[in-house]
Amino acid sequence: MDFTGLIAYPLTPFAADGSVSRDDLRGLVGHLATTAVDAVTVLGSSGSFAYLDRPERSLVARTAIEAVEGRLPVAVGISSVGTREVLDAAADAQAAGADGLVLSPVSYVPLTDDEVVAQVHAICSATDLPICLYNNPSTTQFDYSLQVVAELSALPQVVAFKDTAADAATFNARHAELAPLVPEGFSHGVSGDLLMMTGEVAADAWHSGPAALLPAYYARLRAAVVAGDRDGIDRVRRVLEPLVDHVAGLRKISGLHLLARACGIAAGDPRPPLLPSPGSELRELGRLLDVLQAEFDDD
Repeated sequence: MDFTGLIAYPLTPFAADGSVSRDDLRGLVGHLATTAVDAVTVLGSSGSFAYLDRPERSLVARTAIEAVEGRLPVAVGISSVGTREVLDAAADAQAAGADGLVLSPVSYVPLTDDEVVAQVHAICSATDLPICLYNNPSTTQFDYSLQVVAELSALPQVVAFKDTAADAATFNARHAELAPLVPEGFSHGVSGDLLMMTGEVAADAWHSGPAALLPAYYARLRAAVVAGDRDGIDRVRRVLEPLVDHVAGLRKISGLHLLARACGIAAGDPRPPLLPSPGSELRELGRLLDVLQAEFDDD
């Protein structure tokens, strides 16, 4: 797995009793295998990994991989507070048949460069699966320097970097600076849907949770950005950006569950202690979704 193109991060559906809804997960991921996304990653932030125990995470990984039936690469998020738990998650993902792993430096105490490097080395000693490093400083309080990324890219398993930035210009500058520091073929992808909505960041990959619910529209926008099709970019942005911006203004994870409901996708409520987004937001999401769909109904 090379972690390029449009990578969708589906949420983990929950049943009314709070358990993982395996059937709904199978349906969601199986549908993604029929769309224009290039890969799927389960157990990312969108997938509520932090609120699942080890058996549940293993269940999600196995269910998604079975649902895809080899039609798409499936990566599995293995982030956890302790390295021992990360190694357990990596072992379970490999046993389930994952095509790759995604790792962010989660910790109760923010990690240092040396601690992150040591953890990645430990994982590479335990698995031969390709690994995508994830920079999520707003959550982890650790911000990957490009020098640390370059150092870790020398490990054969480390093939990609999921990155973010304050704005498109900053990301593009980081992209240009990193390129000569890493091996050829190393993927530097973008995380942050509002960065994608600028139409100014092509990157090697788009890593997105909403793309798992709106795959056709994200694929259309990415194709236009990669092709430099200004008219195509503007057409999609005009109707997609307001919806994505509204979801971004809701509580993380909870907002995605409400968007799933607006899309007619069974996902249930987020797992406590997270509370659902207010039902009053559903009408606005539905309106924005109607505008989006109407734009492309005849295509």
